[in-house]
Amino acid sequence: MKSNRLLTTALTSALSLSMVLTGCSSESGKSTEGAKAPAGEKSTKPVEISIWGGWPELDPWFQKMADEFKKTNPNVTVSISSFPLRDYEKKVAAALPSKSGADILPLNPNLALRYIQGNMLQATPEDLVKQVNSGIHQKLVVDNTKVKDKTYGVPALMGAGAIYYNKDMLKEAGLTAPPTADQLLEYAQKLAKRDASGNLERAGMSLRLSGGGSGVGEKFWNLLAQRGGSIIKEASPGKYKADYNTDAGLQTLKMYVDMVHKYKTDDPKVKHDTEAFQTKLAAFYVRESNVIIDTKKKAPDLNYDAAPLKANVVSIVNFYVSSAQKEKAEAAWNFIRFITKPENHAQMIAMTGWLPARDDLDLSNLYKDYPQYKAFFTKQDLQAYPPVAEFDEILTKFADRLATKGFTDASFVDNPEKMKAFLDEAAKETNDILKKAGVLAE
Repeated sequence: MKSNRLLTTALTSALSLSMVLTGCSSESGKSTEGAKAPAGEKSTKPVEISIWGGWPELDPWFQKMADEFKKTNPNVTVSISSFPLRDYEKKVAAALPSKSGADILPLNPNLALRYIQGNMLQATPEDLVKQVNSGIHQKLVVDNTKVKDKTYGVPALMGAGAIYYNKDMLKEAGLTAPPTADQLLEYAQKLAKRDASGNLERAGMSLRLSGGGSGVGEKFWNLLAQRGGSIIKEASPGKYKADYNTDAGLQTLKMYVDMVHKYKTDDPKVKHDTEAFQTKLAAFYVRESNVIIDTKKKAPDLNYDAAPLKANVVSIVNFYVSSAQKEKAEAAWNFIRFITKPENHAQMIAMTGWLPARDDLDLSNLYKDYPQYKAFFTKQDLQAYPPVAEFDEILTKFADRLATKGFTDASFVDNPEKMKAFLDEAAKETNDILKKAGVLAE
């Protein structure tokens, strides 16, 4: 659920082209503003609207909602298409300037910002603006719908982390409570298991040590957030600087180094992440909510639960409308009104595993079947991707440094000066990117 730095060129071209095209204008040449799509307005004229997405697991929910919507809107047909996430982002970048994109687009607000600035996405109708600002969403979520004090999009879903732990393994180790964000190293040492030769056969905590893209950096960021740190911070309005070459960053890196090299509670050679947890090759790890539905399918007998983090890095997705054609825009907004009704939005969790980005849902029945979801609906300090176009480049390059040096250098053990030098070098690269973008806090 992240923007891809490789999209920068395509997005820049998209914005340039939008200056030549008529932008998001209707056939009369006027933008379709929120006032033109009043709540509940219906037409009997046949209309087809489309949804694109980069999360195929959402398709069954979209289809169910489309079928239910058609019962009271028989003239509206909703078509649903999903693609691999990066392909979806590229498809959107190519389609919006030529006004050939889907009518409804779930997008990360950072990615949507470029299209909003290029007048390719419609402003949110007033009744939905009131819904967004009604108190059902946390401030961070609401802030991610604002562009220059105007609302674009409606909060759809978010990714957030929790600590998944194997209850049988904790009981075996004499641990009566789940690990907290401050006990990860302690629990990792108590839960790791080795064979007679000392080889690790079960990780204590399964860490994200490798992988493509910025995922390594994002997982480091979430653990860094438990200590109050971030990847970059806003030092003054619109100006940022690296925020991981700090004591919080040092302590987070030290935890990784100690787990891998000092106490050997994890090893790059063993299986990792969800596969390791589901096959009982790891006692606990931190991951997003879609693990719950996936585990129900792949390891239905796994005796596990989830514990909350004290802070969370969330990836937010909003529903945006691109169509400027009056009938399509009205139908699109009406469908968004329908799927964000509390009873409908709540169904997304059990059907897809993703979390609606709101706090007003009655989830008591969900908790009976999936008690693990409770860990995601606790009061936490939240961080989100900052409104910096180059942030994914920053996170990806930092992730590469972590995977190829930070997590692999055994000489970092008990050597804080060497770890600090590593973080300072990485932070210089981060700040150089910010400076080139014109947003570095000098």
